[in-house]
Amino acid sequence: MRLRKESLSISELAESFSMTFAGVAKHIEVLTEAQLVRKVRAIEDGRSFRLELQNQTLSEATDWIHYHQRFWTNQLDKLESFIEEKENGSKVTKNRKKN
Repeated sequence: MRLRKESLSISELAESFSMTFAGVAKHIEVLTEAQLVRKVRAIEDGRSFRLELQNQTLSEATDWIHYHQRFWTNQLDKLESFIEEKENGSKVTKNRKKN
């Protein structure tokens, strides 16, 4: 949430969490590899890094999730209808045999 507002150093980001700097740095590494966060050299000294949120990657992930959610919901609805039709067809066949 904080990166949505502004770029931060790892230290600035780490101070709000009850974990070690190394722990936060490992999380940042995973987020960087996933291209959800990027490291940018700080203008002030050119040696340290600032972290920026990669909104495009998040948007792409959200789009992918929504597409597959709709796809699988539709497929499962079709499967449910198919099963209900088969069950209803079996009941009709059983009733005909009884009569």
